[in-house]
Amino acid sequence: MLALDRAQLCQGLAVLHSQSVAGVEKEILVFALLYNLVQSVRASAAAVQGVPRERISFVDALRQLRWPLAASAPPDLWVNPLRPDRYEPRVRKRRPPEYPLMTQPRAALRKALRRKQDAA
Repeated sequence: MLALDRAQLCQGLAVLHSQSVAGVEKEILVFALLYNLVQSVRASAAAVQGVPRERISFVDALRQLRWPLAASAPPDLWVNPLRPDRYEPRVRKRRPPEYPLMTQPRAALRKALRRKQDAA
């Protein structure tokens, strides 16, 4: 099952780098493929460790894919502790500062900032 609202993986989907429709589709497919690979690592580790897949750490499985330790057997991944009745909101405590978007080359912005500082 693909759940693209998964916070750890989809932070990279916040900004797509492709400028064509085909490129955007390719990026989304790569994220879906990566998500399914992580879920497969979690499932195999859960079967070996005798725990439900949901308790296997998503981040630990992702790290195992990036830096594999051994290719022969499924690794022992971090098992998250049981925390019944724990519901935490996904919110930020503070609002990030509002900065304008970079719409000019960095060199031009530096030059304008230097001029503003020299005038002050």
